[in-house]
Amino acid sequence: MLLLTIAVKAQNEQVYIQRLSTLKSQVEMTYNPAVKKHIDAYLANPERTRELIGLSKVYFPMIERSLRAKNIPVDMKYLAVALAELDPMVQAPSGASGMWMMPYNVSKMYKLKVNSYIDERKDPIKSTNIVATHFKDLFSIYRQWPLVIAAYTSSPVMLNKSIRMAGNSMHFWDLYQYIPEGTRDVYPKFIAAAYICNFYKEHGIKPSPAALFNETDSAMVRKWLSFQQISSTLEIPIEQLRKLNPIFKKDVIPYTLEGYLLKLPKSKAKYFNLLNDSVYKPIVSPGDFAPVVIQRIPGDTPGASSNGINKPDHTVVNRNEPIPVFDKKRVYYSVKKGDMIADVADWFDVTTREIKSWNKLKSEKLRAGQKLIIWVKQSKTGYYKRINSMSVSQKKKLKRKD
Repeated sequence: MLLLTIAVKAQNEQVYIQRLSTLKSQVEMTYNPAVKKHIDAYLANPERTRELIGLSKVYFPMIERSLRAKNIPVDMKYLAVALAELDPMVQAPSGASGMWMMPYNVSKMYKLKVNSYIDERKDPIKSTNIVATHFKDLFSIYRQWPLVIAAYTSSPVMLNKSIRMAGNSMHFWDLYQYIPEGTRDVYPKFIAAAYICNFYKEHGIKPSPAALFNETDSAMVRKWLSFQQISSTLEIPIEQLRKLNPIFKKDVIPYTLEGYLLKLPKSKAKYFNLLNDSVYKPIVSPGDFAPVVIQRIPGDTPGASSNGINKPDHTVVNRNEPIPVFDKKRVYYSVKKGDMIADVADWFDVTTREIKSWNKLKSEKLRAGQKLIIWVKQSKTGYYKRINSMSVSQKKKLKRKD
């Protein structure tokens, strides 16, 4: 049995070696045992690999255009697979983010916008353009694409140190053991990504369609606007807005003179323009982003009209009614041991659903020390602020009063 297992592994290695040798690439695709474990990992998780191949059908054409514009080998696109599996929303503990896992110092060097509200490293097009320029700059120093990948992921300073430790060798596999442990496997994983993206069919893997990105349109936004308001007005799930617009860190589009392009499902984009006024009016200052419910005309229901003819499913603003005054203010509550979200909602006269939305909570579980944002009536801000310092017995009295 052991001999059979060894024979199968050896056969797999030969298949990998033979197939990689057929790839015509300007980037060296040398097989190594370090590559095999990453190929095996892709094959061991076919469902995730199906999704990955589906995303590649969406992102690769865009990435290839940017790389060609800078005369970078198009096969460098596989680095986005190796680093972040083509997920623009990824954020590493180190601070790197986006599908290229771009470090902050690189974004600063090339003047990408990264601040409290915006992270343009998560913009697939802008980040790819910057990465292509950076690759070109690194190649002018190292003249080898494996070393460009190592310099990008570990930093030129660390790569130069690794080169010295390897006796000034400029061959990646001589440097491999000296490259910092957290980044040395990026190049082997890059080769594995190239393998799986080219030979997934031979392993019986069928790509999953990336339906979310198929039908989208853009709207220009030049005012402060929250995802919650867009969601309430156009009935688009906030999670969908986040996936389509990963650069907005706080579910808020900040004000700029030039504005930001907001991606929306094509079926909803035309209604954004129709409802422009109703979307914008609730925002009165940059610090206020509480959700505002846009009311429907009495008797109006999505998808049907009074004469039975179907009409588009979107929210309609009753323009005969006065625009409600924004009277909410944000307070904070520090969760105490044993607090339940339903109790917190009860104390602040809000709903559990609102608390989850304001704090981006996926479940109703709270942890001691967690800081919750709660939006309350401005006139009662002082009262609600006192709840944070109340004892358990005092808060129980609050419930009994209700």
